Amino acid sequence: MSQDQVANEHPWNIVWGQPYIDSNRLALAIEQELLRNPQPDFRTRLLIRDSVQALQSFDRSETFSKWLDSSAVKAKIEAILQENLGESGFHNIKDRLVTNIKRNELEQVFELLGRNIRKPLEVCIAGSIPALISEVTARPTDDIDFIDEVPSEIREQRETLKQIAKKYGLTLGHVQSHYLPSNWQSRRHYLGEYGNLRVYVADQYDIFVSKLSSKLEKHQDDLRVMSARLDKDQVRERLFTDGKAFLESAHDRPTIEANWQFIYREPLSLI
Repeated sequence: MSQDQVANEHPWNIVWGQPYIDSNRLALAIEQELLRNPQPDFRTRLLIRDSVQALQSFDRSETFSKWLDSSAVKAKIEAILQENLGESGFHNIKDRLVTNIKRNELEQVFELLGRNIRKPLEVCIAGSIPALISEVTARPTDDIDFIDEVPSEIREQRETLKQIAKKYGLTLGHVQSHYLPSNWQSRRHYLGEYGNLRVYVADQYDIFVSKLSSKLEKHQDDLRVMSARLDKDQVRERLFTDGKAFLESAHDRPTIEANWQFIYREPLSLI
Protein backbone atom coordinates (compact mmCIF):
# COMPACT_ATOMS: atom_id res chain seq x y z
CA MET A 1 0.00 0.00 0.00
CA SER A 2 1.27 3.44 -0.93
CA GLN A 3 2.45 5.68 1.88
CA ASP A 4 3.31 8.69 -0.27
CA GLN A 5 0.74 10.82 1.57
CA VAL A 6 0.12 11.15 5.28
CA ALA A 7 -3.42 10.45 6.46
CA ASN A 8 -4.44 13.19 8.87
CA GLU A 9 -7.97 11.88 9.35
CA HIS A 10 -9.34 9.68 12.06
CA PRO A 11 -10.54 6.30 10.73
CA TRP A 12 -14.06 7.21 11.89
CA ASN A 13 -14.14 10.12 9.43
CA ILE A 14 -13.27 7.77 6.57
CA VAL A 15 -15.76 5.00 7.26
CA TRP A 16 -18.79 6.99 8.42
CA GLY A 17 -21.14 8.38 5.76
CA GLN A 18 -18.96 7.36 2.83
CA PRO A 19 -20.27 5.28 -0.09
CA TYR A 20 -16.65 4.47 -1.02
CA ILE A 21 -13.60 3.99 1.19
CA ASP A 22 -10.14 4.28 -0.33
CA SER A 23 -8.21 1.27 0.97
CA ASN A 24 -4.85 3.04 1.04
CA ARG A 25 -6.27 6.02 2.86
CA LEU A 26 -7.95 3.82 5.46
CA ALA A 27 -4.71 1.91 6.09
CA LEU A 28 -2.79 5.15 6.59
CA ALA A 29 -5.50 6.53 8.89
CA ILE A 30 -5.30 3.41 11.07
CA GLU A 31 -1.55 3.81 11.39
CA GLN A 32 -1.79 7.50 12.20
CA GLU A 33 -4.49 6.90 14.82
CA LEU A 34 -2.38 4.29 16.61
CA LEU A 35 0.65 6.58 16.53
CA ARG A 36 -1.42 9.43 18.02
CA ASN A 37 -3.27 7.24 20.46
CA PRO A 38 -1.41 4.03 21.42
CA GLN A 39 -4.26 2.99 23.74
CA PRO A 40 -7.51 3.56 21.83
CA ASP A 41 -10.89 2.95 23.45
CA PHE A 42 -12.93 -0.19 22.84
CA ARG A 43 -15.01 1.17 19.93
CA THR A 44 -11.93 2.45 18.13
CA ARG A 45 -10.16 -0.89 18.62
CA LEU A 46 -13.24 -2.64 17.24
CA LEU A 47 -13.23 -0.31 14.23
CA ILE A 48 -9.52 -0.93 13.67
CA ARG A 49 -9.97 -4.71 13.93
CA ASP A 50 -12.88 -4.78 11.49
CA SER A 51 -11.09 -2.37 9.12
CA VAL A 52 -7.88 -4.38 9.10
CA GLN A 53 -9.78 -7.61 8.50
CA ALA A 54 -11.63 -5.93 5.62
CA LEU A 55 -8.34 -4.71 4.16
CA GLN A 56 -6.87 -8.19 4.42
CA SER A 57 -9.84 -9.66 2.59
CA PHE A 58 -9.90 -6.87 -0.01
CA ASP A 59 -6.20 -6.79 -0.91
CA ARG A 60 -4.15 -9.57 -2.35
CA SER A 61 -2.57 -11.40 0.58
CA GLU A 62 0.97 -10.37 -0.41
CA THR A 63 -0.06 -6.69 -0.67
CA PHE A 64 -1.64 -6.72 2.77
CA SER A 65 1.32 -8.59 4.29
CA LYS A 66 3.77 -6.13 2.78
CA TRP A 67 1.87 -3.19 4.27
CA LEU A 68 1.55 -4.78 7.71
CA ASP A 69 5.17 -5.95 7.86
CA SER A 70 6.43 -2.44 7.04
CA SER A 71 4.04 -0.65 9.38
CA ALA A 72 5.45 1.18 12.39
CA VAL A 73 2.41 0.03 14.39
CA LYS A 74 2.45 -3.61 13.31
CA ALA A 75 2.66 -4.88 16.89
CA LYS A 76 -0.30 -2.73 18.00
CA ILE A 77 -2.40 -3.89 15.03
CA GLU A 78 -1.60 -7.53 15.70
CA ALA A 79 -2.44 -7.12 19.38
CA ILE A 80 -5.84 -5.67 18.49
CA LEU A 81 -6.46 -8.53 16.04
CA GLN A 82 -5.79 -11.03 18.83
CA GLU A 83 -8.15 -9.37 21.30
CA ASN A 84 -11.54 -10.89 21.99
CA LEU A 85 -13.64 -7.91 20.93
CA GLY A 86 -16.77 -9.86 20.11
CA GLU A 87 -18.75 -9.83 16.89
CA SER A 88 -18.12 -7.42 14.06
CA GLY A 89 -19.44 -3.95 14.66
CA PHE A 90 -18.83 -2.65 11.13
CA HIS A 91 -20.19 -5.17 8.67
CA ASN A 92 -20.01 -3.34 5.35
CA ILE A 93 -16.53 -1.82 5.28
CA LYS A 94 -15.22 -4.41 2.82
CA ASP A 95 -18.13 -3.81 0.43
CA ARG A 96 -17.21 -0.12 0.22
CA LEU A 97 -13.44 -0.49 -0.18
CA VAL A 98 -11.91 0.71 -3.45
CA THR A 99 -8.44 1.32 -4.80
CA ASN A 100 -8.18 4.59 -6.69
CA ILE A 101 -5.60 5.99 -9.04
CA LYS A 102 -2.96 7.97 -7.19
CA ARG A 103 -1.21 11.11 -8.34
CA ASN A 104 2.00 9.31 -9.27
CA GLU A 105 0.04 6.85 -11.43
CA LEU A 106 -1.83 9.71 -13.10
CA GLU A 107 1.49 11.39 -13.81
CA GLN A 108 2.77 8.17 -15.37
CA VAL A 109 -0.19 8.29 -17.76
CA PHE A 110 0.62 11.87 -18.76
CA GLU A 111 4.29 10.93 -19.11
CA LEU A 112 3.34 8.24 -21.63
CA LEU A 113 1.21 10.70 -23.57
CA GLY A 114 3.81 13.48 -23.42
CA ARG A 115 6.51 11.36 -25.05
CA ASN A 116 4.78 11.57 -28.41
CA ILE A 117 3.81 15.25 -28.41
CA ARG A 118 6.16 17.32 -30.57
CA LYS A 119 4.98 20.87 -29.80
CA PRO A 120 4.00 22.44 -26.46
CA LEU A 121 0.44 21.50 -25.55
CA GLU A 122 -1.58 22.67 -22.56
CA VAL A 123 -4.57 20.77 -21.17
CA CYS A 124 -6.85 20.96 -18.14
CA ILE A 125 -8.57 18.02 -16.46
CA ALA A 126 -12.00 18.14 -14.81
CA GLY A 127 -14.46 15.38 -13.90
CA SER A 128 -13.60 13.12 -10.96
CA ILE A 129 -9.80 13.23 -11.20
CA PRO A 130 -9.24 16.61 -9.43
CA ALA A 131 -11.40 15.52 -6.47
CA LEU A 132 -9.69 12.13 -6.27
CA ILE A 133 -6.11 13.37 -6.21
CA SER A 134 -7.00 16.06 -3.65
CA GLU A 135 -8.76 13.34 -1.61
CA VAL A 136 -12.08 15.13 -1.21
CA THR A 137 -13.89 12.10 -2.62
CA ALA A 138 -13.12 8.42 -3.13
CA ARG A 139 -15.61 7.45 -5.84
CA PRO A 140 -13.62 5.44 -8.38
CA THR A 141 -13.44 6.51 -12.00
CA ASP A 142 -12.14 5.02 -15.21
CA ASP A 143 -12.13 8.33 -17.12
CA ILE A 144 -9.70 11.20 -17.49
CA ASP A 145 -11.93 14.08 -18.60
CA PHE A 146 -10.25 16.83 -20.60
CA ILE A 147 -12.03 20.18 -20.62
CA ASP A 148 -13.82 20.77 -23.94
CA GLU A 149 -12.02 18.08 -25.96
CA VAL A 150 -9.26 15.53 -26.07
CA PRO A 151 -6.63 17.21 -28.28
CA SER A 152 -5.91 15.52 -31.61
CA GLU A 153 -2.25 15.14 -30.61
CA ILE A 154 -3.48 12.81 -27.88
CA ARG A 155 -6.41 11.17 -29.70
CA GLU A 156 -4.08 10.04 -32.46
CA GLN A 157 -1.88 8.06 -30.05
CA ARG A 158 -3.98 4.92 -30.49
CA GLU A 159 -1.40 2.42 -29.31
CA THR A 160 -0.55 4.50 -26.24
CA LEU A 161 -4.24 4.86 -25.41
CA LYS A 162 -4.66 1.08 -25.63
CA GLN A 163 -1.67 0.67 -23.31
CA ILE A 164 -3.15 3.14 -20.80
CA ALA A 165 -6.50 1.35 -20.87
CA LYS A 166 -4.85 -2.04 -20.35
CA LYS A 167 -2.33 -1.09 -17.66
CA TYR A 168 -4.21 1.64 -15.77
CA GLY A 169 -7.85 0.90 -16.61
CA LEU A 170 -8.35 4.46 -17.82
CA THR A 171 -9.92 5.91 -20.94
CA LEU A 172 -9.94 9.52 -22.08
CA GLY A 173 -13.06 11.64 -22.36
CA HIS A 174 -14.10 15.26 -22.20
CA VAL A 175 -16.45 17.61 -20.37
CA GLN A 176 -17.64 20.91 -21.77
CA SER A 177 -16.35 24.05 -20.06
CA HIS A 178 -19.82 25.62 -19.88
CA TYR A 179 -20.60 23.15 -17.08
CA LEU A 180 -17.98 24.90 -14.93
CA PRO A 181 -18.33 28.31 -13.25
CA SER A 182 -17.04 31.24 -15.25
CA ASN A 183 -13.38 32.22 -14.86
CA TRP A 184 -12.47 28.62 -13.99
CA GLN A 185 -9.25 29.05 -15.98
CA SER A 186 -7.88 31.52 -13.41
CA ARG A 187 -8.31 28.96 -10.62
CA ARG A 188 -6.93 25.82 -12.23
CA HIS A 189 -4.04 24.10 -10.48
CA TYR A 190 -0.76 23.15 -12.09
CA LEU A 191 -0.11 19.42 -12.05
CA GLY A 192 3.14 19.17 -14.01
CA GLU A 193 4.96 19.07 -17.33
CA TYR A 194 5.48 15.78 -19.15
CA GLY A 195 7.64 16.37 -22.17
CA ASN A 196 5.73 18.96 -24.20
CA LEU A 197 2.51 18.27 -22.31
CA ARG A 198 1.60 20.76 -19.59
CA VAL A 199 -1.28 19.60 -17.38
CA TYR A 200 -3.61 21.51 -15.07
CA VAL A 201 -6.57 20.30 -13.01
CA ALA A 202 -9.76 22.23 -12.33
CA ASP A 203 -10.27 23.71 -8.88
CA GLN A 204 -12.21 21.45 -6.52
CA TYR A 205 -14.66 24.25 -5.64
CA ASP A 206 -15.47 24.68 -9.33
CA ILE A 207 -16.03 20.93 -9.57
CA PHE A 208 -18.36 21.08 -6.56
CA VAL A 209 -20.41 24.00 -7.91
CA SER A 210 -20.71 22.29 -11.29
CA LYS A 211 -22.27 19.23 -9.61
CA LEU A 212 -24.86 21.22 -7.67
CA SER A 213 -27.18 21.35 -10.67
CA SER A 214 -26.97 17.60 -11.28
CA LYS A 215 -29.77 15.15 -10.53
CA LEU A 216 -27.51 12.12 -10.90
CA GLU A 217 -27.26 10.04 -7.75
CA LYS A 218 -23.49 9.61 -8.11
CA HIS A 219 -23.01 13.39 -8.25
CA GLN A 220 -25.26 13.89 -5.23
CA ASP A 221 -23.11 11.37 -3.35
CA ASP A 222 -20.03 13.32 -4.46
CA LEU A 223 -21.54 16.54 -3.15
CA ARG A 224 -22.36 14.99 0.20
CA VAL A 225 -18.84 13.62 0.65
CA MET A 226 -17.03 16.68 -0.71
CA SER A 227 -19.07 19.07 1.45
CA ALA A 228 -17.43 17.65 4.57
CA ARG A 229 -14.02 18.69 3.26
CA LEU A 230 -14.77 22.02 1.59
CA ASP A 231 -15.57 25.35 3.20
CA LYS A 232 -19.28 26.07 2.88
CA ASP A 233 -18.84 29.85 2.76
CA GLN A 234 -16.36 29.52 -0.08
CA VAL A 235 -18.74 27.22 -1.94
CA ARG A 236 -21.56 29.74 -1.50
CA GLU A 237 -19.38 32.63 -2.66
CA ARG A 238 -18.29 30.73 -5.78
CA LEU A 239 -21.89 29.80 -6.56
CA PHE A 240 -23.23 33.37 -6.19
CA THR A 241 -20.39 34.94 -8.19
CA ASP A 242 -18.90 32.89 -11.00
CA GLY A 243 -21.65 30.30 -10.72
CA LYS A 244 -24.51 32.79 -10.92
CA ALA A 245 -25.40 31.69 -14.47
CA PHE A 246 -26.47 28.34 -12.99
CA LEU A 247 -28.67 30.10 -10.43
CA GLU A 248 -30.23 32.27 -13.12
CA SER A 249 -31.27 29.18 -15.06
CA ALA A 250 -34.92 28.30 -14.46
CA HIS A 251 -33.98 24.69 -15.20
CA ASP A 252 -30.98 24.45 -12.85
CA ARG A 253 -31.95 26.58 -9.85
CA PRO A 254 -34.57 24.21 -8.34
CA THR A 255 -32.06 21.34 -8.45
CA ILE A 256 -29.32 23.51 -6.93
CA GLU A 257 -31.64 24.57 -4.10
CA ALA A 258 -32.77 21.00 -3.48
CA ASN A 259 -29.20 19.68 -3.41
CA TRP A 260 -28.10 22.50 -1.11
CA GLN A 261 -30.95 21.83 1.30
CA PHE A 262 -30.15 18.12 1.38
CA ILE A 263 -26.40 18.57 1.86
CA TYR A 264 -26.31 21.45 4.35
CA ARG A 265 -29.74 21.02 5.96
CA GLU A 266 -30.58 24.67 5.34
CA PRO A 267 -32.12 26.71 2.51
CA LEU A 268 -29.78 28.31 0.02
CA SER A 269 -29.18 31.97 0.84
CA LEU A 270 -26.51 34.53 0.03
CA ILE A 271 -25.77 35.27 3.68
